[in-house]
Amino acid sequence: MTDSADNLMEKLQYYSYFVTRAFLLAVFGLLIILAILLAIYFGDLFINVKSGNYNSPIFNGYVIVSQSMVPTININDAIVVKREGEDKYDIGDIISFYSTEYAQEGMVITHRVIKKDKVSNTSSNYMTKGDNNRTADHKLTPTSNIYGKVYFIIPKLGYIQSFLSNPLHFALCILIPAGTVIIYDIIRIKKAFKKEGKKC
Repeated sequence: MTDSADNLMEKLQYYSYFVTRAFLLAVFGLLIILAILLAIYFGDLFINVKSGNYNSPIFNGYVIVSQSMVPTININDAIVVKREGEDKYDIGDIISFYSTEYAQEGMVITHRVIKKDKVSNTSSNYMTKGDNNRTADHKLTPTSNIYGKVYFIIPKLGYIQSFLSNPLHFALCILIPAGTVIIYDIIRIKKAFKKEGKKC
């Protein structure tokens, strides 16, 4: 190989090494964020159970599987919901709640609040509706059935979640970049030894 070809190969190896290092650092950062969120999640859960207060977790996440909130929230978008204080939800808020509708009983539904009827200082009944639905939900949702208010929408994250839920896919996403970095380090060490040998 000529010197120019060698230089090109070295540049390609350097850039691939840089990209994979950056990817691994990003994955590491995401894992740290995930660990912090899990600590908050389980810490809040532990405090609730210990105090006998069985509230939903302070933060929760869901992947949307229906078109009821299009175009605000699309299928396979992920949402992050936060539990608010007692009866702190208002008209216009998008909430996730335990459904008591006949066809959806027991499911977690994410719809917009369109009406609020006060029951007490700490409780209300909420009328909800999907932005893409023609009619409102038939049954009212009490405050006790609400998991939280939508704070973040992460487009298309559901596709990644679905891909990474397969253990093989998850392992490949870690092993391939890590293997690339290791191979590059081995090549670099060999070249360093060759240079040292030539000097000797």
